[in-house]
Amino acid sequence: MMVELLAATAVALVTLAWWVRRAALHPVPVRNRVRSQPTTPCGPTALLMAAPPDVTGPAAATQDSAPEPAAPKRPPKRKPTGPNRRQFLRLGLGLGFLGTLASFGTAVLAFMWPNLRGGFGAQIAMGTQDQLLAEIEANEGRFEFPEGRSLIVRYDPSQDPDGQYAEITGQTQIMALYQKCVHLGCKVPWCASAQWWECPCHGSKYNRWGEWQEGPAPRGLDRFAVQEVEGEIVVDTSTVVTGPARTASVLQQPAEGPHCQGDA
Repeated sequence: MMVELLAATAVALVTLAWWVRRAALHPVPVRNRVRSQPTTPCGPTALLMAAPPDVTGPAAATQDSAPEPAAPKRPPKRKPTGPNRRQFLRLGLGLGFLGTLASFGTAVLAFMWPNLRGGFGAQIAMGTQDQLLAEIEANEGRFEFPEGRSLIVRYDPSQDPDGQYAEITGQTQIMALYQKCVHLGCKVPWCASAQWWECPCHGSKYNRWGEWQEGPAPRGLDRFAVQEVEGEIVVDTSTVVTGPARTASVLQQPAEGPHCQGDA
């Protein structure tokens, strides 16, 4: 967001500088000043000059009938081409506001737009099924993927005879759970001793497939759809699928050891 704001400010400053320079290159012409009349001298010479000549006869008639010379026309007044001070201030404020609004809008769109580079909110290619199963076995029954906020576990279709999770797993042996507890949104860690997911905030517990076992959570863990595309497992983190109800108990997996969190 800082980069967009700096770019908008730079554009506004360049525009204002261009406007001021344009106004400076078109100066307003100064009005032609009216020359002042020469002062009348004083003394006897002034009286002789002030006395009108005694003209009679045809010359006098010709002089009386002669038209007076026309006054010189003033050049038309040119209007200034640049902005005045008030317009300059309004323009600067308007450009600054538009720049800030554009930066804020860009930041909002960048935050809301799905991340298409493989992070949360996109379809993430995780690797082949054999690679993921090997990762799960090496990590005591689960594989955590923080970039996609996913908890990857092994799905055994033989333990789901009715195929309740066949669609969400895409007919593969991979199940992707959302790492957030459905009670108040805490991240749910793995309890290696119990082989369950146990929330440290309020004690909600889920079995390996994310089905509710204990605690205040209203349902099982939410999950993501999985499919196999060209030999790779793809997890769709753009859509969160609501977890199973409390009554769901497909896996039938009791705790395999002591709990990491106290009883709810």
